[in-house]
Amino acid sequence: MRPMKRITVLSDLSERIEYNIPELPIYARCDPLSIFPDCRCPCHWHRDLEFIHVINGDLHHFVNGRVTVLHPGEGVVVNSSRLHYGFSPTRQDVRFSCAVISPSLFEHLTPSVTARCERAFAQHMDDCLLLTPDVGWQQDVLMGIERVVRLAPGGGVRGSENRTDMSPLPAVAAAIELCDMVLDRFRPNGGDGPGEDESIEQRNRMSVLGMTGLIQHRFRDPLGLDDVAAAGGVSRSQCCILFRKYVGRTPNEYLTERRVEEARRLLRETNGSITEIARACGFSTASYFVNVFRKRVGVTPGAFRSRP
Repeated sequence: MRPMKRITVLSDLSERIEYNIPELPIYARCDPLSIFPDCRCPCHWHRDLEFIHVINGDLHHFVNGRVTVLHPGEGVVVNSSRLHYGFSPTRQDVRFSCAVISPSLFEHLTPSVTARCERAFAQHMDDCLLLTPDVGWQQDVLMGIERVVRLAPGGGVRGSENRTDMSPLPAVAAAIELCDMVLDRFRPNGGDGPGEDESIEQRNRMSVLGMTGLIQHRFRDPLGLDDVAAAGGVSRSQCCILFRKYVGRTPNEYLTERRVEEARRLLRETNGSITEIARACGFSTASYFVNVFRKRVGVTPGAFRSRP
């Protein structure tokens, strides 16, 4: 069984990125989507720019409420501080290259670069840039993603990563060049600047973060829709609408996924009984836990634990 990748998502849905090496704020690898449970990466955001290049398979990619299907050879650049995740609704595997690059590498080099970053990263600018090999500059970006993955210390294809003692300078140069290619490509996504629509969008996102934060902190408790909606300061119906738009699932689905994620961890790392784990993860009964786990994971908790 291939080891699952666990990304650290905090209560505000921000990801604590595990860079290839701690001293260099670049994450660059080529991975299968199946390293994530159910071929679905958790919804998250980070200040870094994220670059995706699909090698094979069809990747469904969610950014701030919109889903795009990326075919082999295509890609996407996710702007700073946008909610996003990749998934396969049929759980079919996808191989993709990913480069996550912190703006701290370049944003304060000169005042003009700082101004370019501030403009590009503003919330009223494009949430993402879609990439196709049929457009010259986009093909250059796709090739640039592969270059960063190839040059980054600790990067490359998972299982045969580059040496971590490689010189980081070529990777830094390639990463900065890659970001330079896209900074001026982001355009206003609904006007010439921030306005009332952006204020509404920001309020909606803050509501979502409040609601997801409640679930992250209190998933073990018997939470209901009223509790979740109250955490976001919205009605029950608006709660469901916002979850669908920004998280891509219902509040109950998100809560159940969080509980199942914790159950996976406890099954791998502890010797607790099925009943104890069910209780620790917020399931009302062991039988209900077993049914939900089998539906989500494809096997019973006992069978999951016995996997090599």
